[in-house]
Amino acid sequence: MNDWSKEDFGVRLKTLREQRGLSMMAFGAAIGTSASRIKDWEKGKNAPSAAWIAKISERFNVSTDELILGDPKTSKAFTASSSSNVDMLYERLRENLLIAKETDEQEGKLVELYNSIDAENKERYRSGRGRRLAERELLSILTELPKKDVLELLELAKIKKRWL
Repeated sequence: MNDWSKEDFGVRLKTLREQRGLSMMAFGAAIGTSASRIKDWEKGKNAPSAAWIAKISERFNVSTDELILGDPKTSKAFTASSSSNVDMLYERLRENLLIAKETDEQEGKLVELYNSIDAENKERYRSGRGRRLAERELLSILTELPKKDVLELLELAKIKKRWL
């Protein structure tokens, strides 16, 4: 069995974050902490509590054993993500909406991400029942989200409505 090491944990955490295509700020926002705390964990300066490890494990669908010990026999590798392509695009779009400044270059990235998401969804929701299907899926997802996430989506919807 492997021994615990803050430095090795930091390397595994950084690998997980980078493979998900997230900045430290977005990764921290996803689990409810700061980018500086993520940086300290990745550098091996501090070790997260069991509660933080559980949050990271749950949010990014990796086992706690793999996260803590790096034992490939106990879980799938980080690269075997259960997130679909659309989920990853939404995560990147969310990151850009949360932390991006209003520059032309970043606005172009947002448009590119939105177009990618739109192209993937057009195929699925093409039929006359597409909107109804999308609304049902959205309601189903909303009922399972914590209040904080529902309020965040509400704000994003308000922003979207202003852009139209």
